[in-house]
Amino acid sequence: MKVAVVFGGESCEHDVSIITGVQLINKFNNYLYDIVPVYISKDGVWYTGEELNDLDNYSVGLNYKKLKKCSLVAGSNILYIIKGKKLVPYNEIDAAIPCMHGVRGEDGALAGVLELSHIPYTSCSICSSSVSMDKGVFKTFAKGLGVSVIDGYVVDNNEFLIDESRVVDGISNFGLPVIIKPCRQGSSIGIEVVKNVADVKNALSMAFQYDNRVLVEKYVDVDKEVNLALFDNKGELVVSLTETPLGSDEILSFDNKYRKNAGGFETIKRIMPASISEDANYELSDMATKVYRGLDMFGVVRFDFILDRSGMLYLNEVNTIPGSMANYLFDKSQYPYPKLIELMISNAVKRFERDLGIKKTIDTDIVGSGIDFLKK
Repeated sequence: MKVAVVFGGESCEHDVSIITGVQLINKFNNYLYDIVPVYISKDGVWYTGEELNDLDNYSVGLNYKKLKKCSLVAGSNILYIIKGKKLVPYNEIDAAIPCMHGVRGEDGALAGVLELSHIPYTSCSICSSSVSMDKGVFKTFAKGLGVSVIDGYVVDNNEFLIDESRVVDGISNFGLPVIIKPCRQGSSIGIEVVKNVADVKNALSMAFQYDNRVLVEKYVDVDKEVNLALFDNKGELVVSLTETPLGSDEILSFDNKYRKNAGGFETIKRIMPASISEDANYELSDMATKVYRGLDMFGVVRFDFILDRSGMLYLNEVNTIPGSMANYLFDKSQYPYPKLIELMISNAVKRFERDLGIKKTIDTDIVGSGIDFLKK
């Protein structure tokens, strides 16, 4: 069975995605699967080749002469090699594991390419991916399910460009301190805690470098962050252990997550399971389940919560393609990483086969009637 692992991409989380993708490739059961690595460069060019399977090759710089430019074509599950202006068939892809964090990966764009190419894939659908990626849209959705989220609202870049002072005044009236963050970024990129009116403009300007929609949230006096992951295994939800990631900053920043942890999210210092009450543990699981089912999610999804000092729990965000596939959160005696990968692939194939039975077209005489009408 040929399985494409897709990583990299035109995203601020490009390097993080490389770690997730290559880590996963090296955990595969090579007796069951033939791995086809697909690396997407920062400028959007697709490559394949064995050179991509070794993380050390990225630190010294990829030798692109050893790689092949490649592409998928809508309507076919063939991965093609690009030779000049020609597409040469290379591999028939039986399933794909998207490992692309951030925009054009986690936002449903890659899922759309795989849907059009008729390739089963292990992550959420286009809809649940795109809703989850936009923090402002997701906040509205979660509220509709009765899930606790931190108060906040979205500011559009056009509003800021037209009248900066009005936007700054609005945030001041909303009440400082606030957290300002890009709506469609991950890995804590572009996030600032703002405590003074004088700092609002700079925080907005920085966030707008990464997105044209910015979320302004009330600052919560955080006791701890608590994460857990879910995945649907043949209709039964598997709930992971909980964790509290440890960071030295006021918020768990990009530096804490990655620059200080070369192995990615898997090597972050953490307390696991998180030190929380039985009631809080149940509440976390219940909120995550409501969202997972309500948004028709699929595959491994990580849910990030905040517990404030008053004991209030908030769902902060979701990651539909989590760092290191959140494998470290699952009981290794039951779900070692190779087994988790096997379950992800088999479930993806079953979803694909199930969806083949859904009617996507109907027979009508609309075109013929339209032709007759136009001839009159």
